[in-house]
Amino acid sequence: LGQIERKLDLCDWSPNEDRIQEFVSISKNILFVAQGQPKAPLTKEKLSDKIDQELDLASAPENILFWTPEQLSIVQAMDIKWMVLLSYYGTGKTILLLERAEFLLREYPRNTVHFVVDNANSGIIEVLKLRFGCNSNIKIKTTHRDQDLLSDGVNPTDHLIIDEAYVNTTRKFLSDLQLLQNGVSSLWVAIGSFSSTVDIHDFREDLEAIHFYCPTLTYCLRNGQKILKEALKDKSKGGLNCLAYQVKVQTNV
Repeated sequence: LGQIERKLDLCDWSPNEDRIQEFVSISKNILFVAQGQPKAPLTKEKLSDKIDQELDLASAPENILFWTPEQLSIVQAMDIKWMVLLSYYGTGKTILLLERAEFLLREYPRNTVHFVVDNANSGIIEVLKLRFGCNSNIKIKTTHRDQDLLSDGVNPTDHLIIDEAYVNTTRKFLSDLQLLQNGVSSLWVAIGSFSSTVDIHDFREDLEAIHFYCPTLTYCLRNGQKILKEALKDKSKGGLNCLAYQVKVQTNV
């Protein structure tokens, strides 16, 4: 688009009504259809339907009032099968996993969703029970490190969500992920803690090599100023401190 604008500056061009309509039409095709489905046939009806869908999703009250732009990009990509959330404390990883569970229950009502918390975090478990306790299609459980999740009633047609996952060594964690990949329909994981030996840059590249998306949430939404202050003060590498440099505070909520 920048190249187009520079060429227009050099020629005798005026934005009359016909040219504006033509530009809008081309932009719609690029942004709403070609980007997602480059080989799809373009029709006015299909284009209108796609635009309506996108605008309805983006303008829903819960999206406008609640999600950050980073979170919203993940909310609108709920159909992705393999996802690892790499972000600091308070950036909304668990909330996105809850939204993922809601999406799976709507889209795959006959499939089981396993929501696993990788430690004895009673607060998260209580939230899950209050939100999903009446739905027989979701199984809420805790697990200890190195437990074999596939032997715990998880089937190839099931969907798996893991919160507070611990990464001790990159090699072991990636090996476990690949085993789970081969044994479930989809897998979303939020990292809760790293050992001090993990190199985050290499870890991210290794995840992408096995086809996991790795979005980073930078905006701290929970006691933002206090968490940012602690993040900058704590120089240890354990927990999620290796991600502290990413933290931003947009508002003091």
